[in-house]
Amino acid sequence: MTSAQRITAEEVGTTPRYAAAIARLAAETGRDPAVLDAEARVGLAELATGHGRVVHGALVRAGRALCRRGYDRIDVDPAQVARLRETFAAAPAVVLSSHRSYLDGAALTAAFHDAGLPRTFEFVGINLAFWPMGALWRRMGGILIRRRASEPVYRVALRAFLGRLVERRLPLRWFIEGTRSRSGKLAPPKLGLLAWVVEAGREADVDLMLVPASVSYDQLHEVEEFAGEAQGAAKRAESLGWLLRYIRAQRGRFGTIHVRFGEPVSVRAALGGQDGKAVPGDVALAKLAFEVSWRIAEATPITGIALVAVALLGARGVPLSLTQLRVSLRGYLTHAGRRGLPLATGANITQPELLERHLDALVERGVAIRLGGAVAGRFGTAPGSHLKASYYRNSLVHHYLTGAIAELALLAAAEAPAGERRASFEDAALALRDLLKFEFFFQEKEEFLGSVEAEARRIDPAWPVSLERGEAGARAALGTADMLASDMMLRSFLAAYAMLGEVLAGWGSEAAPDDAALVDACESAGRKSLDEGRLSTPESVSRVLFRSGIELARQRGLLAARPDASERRRGFVEELQRWLARMDEVHGIAVRRVRTLVAAEPG
Repeated sequence: MTSAQRITAEEVGTTPRYAAAIARLAAETGRDPAVLDAEARVGLAELATGHGRVVHGALVRAGRALCRRGYDRIDVDPAQVARLRETFAAAPAVVLSSHRSYLDGAALTAAFHDAGLPRTFEFVGINLAFWPMGALWRRMGGILIRRRASEPVYRVALRAFLGRLVERRLPLRWFIEGTRSRSGKLAPPKLGLLAWVVEAGREADVDLMLVPASVSYDQLHEVEEFAGEAQGAAKRAESLGWLLRYIRAQRGRFGTIHVRFGEPVSVRAALGGQDGKAVPGDVALAKLAFEVSWRIAEATPITGIALVAVALLGARGVPLSLTQLRVSLRGYLTHAGRRGLPLATGANITQPELLERHLDALVERGVAIRLGGAVAGRFGTAPGSHLKASYYRNSLVHHYLTGAIAELALLAAAEAPAGERRASFEDAALALRDLLKFEFFFQEKEEFLGSVEAEARRIDPAWPVSLERGEAGARAALGTADMLASDMMLRSFLAAYAMLGEVLAGWGSEAAPDDAALVDACESAGRKSLDEGRLSTPESVSRVLFRSGIELARQRGLLAARPDASERRRGFVEELQRWLARMDEVHGIAVRRVRTLVAAEPG
């Protein structure tokens, strides 16, 4: 390796930044600087890395071979690659990627190599440093980082290392979520690394370009694992044996890997009034990270498998024929075309052969079930597989989120007195935005309201007039829409939150138990509701969703003991039940519309 392709502990340990940090820490703690230096250099040795030409070539070949065990190809957008090539040539770049699978790194490395893009230095959790992978990572640009960087001496080493990477303008890459998504949608960004890299860019006076990257899959072997974790199974520890089992499990027919890149974000421009040199506050940094996450989500293509999962879950256990599936999803494709949403190859499931191919794949993987024979059969979600189906569905929810909110806001506003309904529409949209803020990334308030109103116009160009007719007008508007998304997209989230609210209400005004015990109680209550037939969405019984709900409840002050806690918790449940009742109404309208369209189909 040449010096341009590696960064060593010795190199970082001689920088003024490192020496100043050790001196500060010694002054703060009263410890001997020499002892602190020796401890910090242990961390620097862990972080040291480089690109060996032979090892990198072998990594590309191995990664490509691993991907090809289960996938027909890695699909990239040539126009996005051309833009990314210009970005790398013009400025120091940081690629921030979604994280759905252990395959993500291999897919990105192979895609970068095949497109002639620069090698990146990738941050990797030290949990993946088991023998012999630790030594290999350090020869292929992997920066092994501890999961918890709270120890002061290690923080000094890490920040100095990051600073040197930025000073040398080396291209970086990491997963902005920090860990694989267990739900199928993008998880909240982790800010630690980003904060330190932004600070290093400020100190080096360079404008970093943050590149949003999305890696997604038609199907994913790990969905089985994620569904198990959502039901309480423990995450398996990584080891050599685990790696060999993981490689063997990739053999199959999983479709295509989709790699996409969003519009890069200039750190200096995004921080605005802070001119890129002032230390960004927590709010500014969070907005920067959310902007990147928003662009990752927007770049993620809609797949045919995800669309089929939408229909199967939205049917609430009613088996659907091929015609019913095709008709119920036609509006989603029309909507995607009108808005210019990214579509994966194979997403046009109005073509019967594509729809049948996706259904066969889901049946083969045990996600869907075929009833009534191969010729005129009907399809449903396989028993016990709702969480797996919801993983695929959740990968596209963000594309239809504002439309779903517009539907529910129309129904809510129609309940308000005449003359107040337009204002109530905005209030309802903002209320839903607040309920779902721990699940999705939203635009700033005015942009968000503009997007929701645009979706209301899509439902009904004369929606303000229809709204003034009250509930009958809102129902009539929804009845003519080419697509109704709210029940199919959002019910599982709000139903899980309602379950949490009912559990909290059971404690009266007492403090809620710790988060782990609360999740256990929610899961128990959810399973009882399923057994009693009171819950129509089995995918709502998810520890992942309950944890998000707990964050919302904590933010609303619903977990602590207080005199009015019981009343406030009951109010939370009632709020959610009102939204779920409106979803029932949307579901009824959608079912009637599909029946009408199916009856009009030729043959």
